[in-house]
Order: sequence, then structure tokens, then C-alpha cells
Amino acid sequence: MSSSGLDFTPGKVYYHGIPPVRAIPCLSPFGLKLETYLRMAGIPYEPSPPIAMGPKGKLPWIEYNGQALGDSNLIIEFLNQEKGVDLDRSLLDTDRAVSRAFVKMLEENTYWGGAKCKWIDNLDKMQDLWEVSWFIFYFYLKPAVKIIQKNMWAHGIGRHSDRELEAIVEKDLKALSDFLGSKPYLMGDEPTEGDAAVFGFLAQILWTMPGTYMYRIATEDCPNLQAYSFRMKERYWPDWDQLTGNTNKWNQ
Repeated sequence: MSSSGLDFTPGKVYYHGIPPVRAIPCLSPFGLKLETYLRMAGIPYEPSPPIAMGPKGKLPWIEYNGQALGDSNLIIEFLNQEKGVDLDRSLLDTDRAVSRAFVKMLEENTYWGGAKCKWIDNLDKMQDLWEVSWFIFYFYLKPAVKIIQKNMWAHGIGRHSDRELEAIVEKDLKALSDFLGSKPYLMGDEPTEGDAAVFGFLAQILWTMPGTYMYRIATEDCPNLQAYSFRMKERYWPDWDQLTGNTNKWNQ
């Protein structure tokens, strides 16, 4: 029996995260990263209801052989070892370092700009796009705003003005765009582990933030980021429309 009290199949990954909404399979860049990694690695998994926060008090988390594991990066490290997966096997050590640097830029810096843009500045507007229920909106999403504001202030990035924060995000996205160039994937001709994180973050911009400054950067200023995201979506998420039940233009 698993840590949540449910029966489990040995060797199977049970994924707990934010369920799909109309715009996207997961509203969390970390959740979408983890699911994309599982698909890239060919690891079968079963989405399970987020009956509670994970062992680190966050989503996503997984159960594996009855053990609860939290933090998307630590989960990926665990599964790499457990399943013998190495999506970076073709990379030199220097390439792995570059990939890690871009992932950390997105997760520790760019993320906060996206969180403010989506959850604070445009939350009411996004409710219609996401088609979440009033219960989820008022009892889960609205309270999250104050938590995000508090965390941004503690991090330090929340002490910047809107203009300063937007300039930071723009430089991050343009740096990613410049490095990606005309390559189909982050590090070259084939996807590597870093692509799961990059897609997880860019997908939030493209499918949940239409009309925002971040969407403009990723589509007009850096169109290769949009093309890259469509490429990843087509390769690893053939069931995207089925999961979201969405056929509007943001899903094309």
C-alpha cells in the first residue's frame, strides 16, 4: 500500500500534480516539466488526484513503490538512477553544464516573472481561458496570490519595480532564444533532459499568457521559442487536445 493509502503496482510511477485545464495539461511549469521528462524517458506513469501536497509541501510529487517523493529535480534524479535513464548521454560535461545553467535560470529567475504575470497581474483574465471552476478559482488560485507575493519578496525579485522585473525576464528569454538559434532542441538535433524544463516553462507563456508582454517576447521578438515549443508539444504530447478538451487557436 502506498503512502496515500492506495494500492500500487511495483515499478509504476503515480504522478500527483495540478490536473489539466482547458489551456494546458498542467498549470505548473514544474509539473509539465516532470510529465514531459517521463514521456521523453519512456517511463509509464499514472496521473493521480493531488489528494494532498507532497512530502516537501509542494506539487508535483510522485509515489513509487509506496514511497512518496517530492521536488521535480530530485524526482528526475531518482528516476534516472532507478530506471537507468540518461537523456544527456550524448552531451559533453561542458554541454551538461550549459544545459543546467539555462534550466536554473528559468527555474530560479525567469519563473518569478512568469508567476507574477500569470497569477497576480492577469489571474481574473486567465480564469476564462483556463475554464477552472469557481471553487478552484476562489479557494485555491486566489489564496495562492498572497503566497506568491510573499515568496517573491523573500526571494528578493519581488522588490523590483514592474519595469525592472520585465526587463530581467526579457533578457532571460532573449538569452535562451540566442542560444537556441536555429537548433531544433536546446542542445542540438535531439532532445536532452534540459528540454523538459525549457518546454515546461515556455508552454506556460504560450498557452496560458496570451496578450501579455511575455507572450509577445516568445512569439514576436523570439519566434524560435514558439517554434521550439510547438515542436516539443507535437513530439511528446500527441494527447494534448484530448487532455485539455481545447480546440481554440492557443492549441494550434
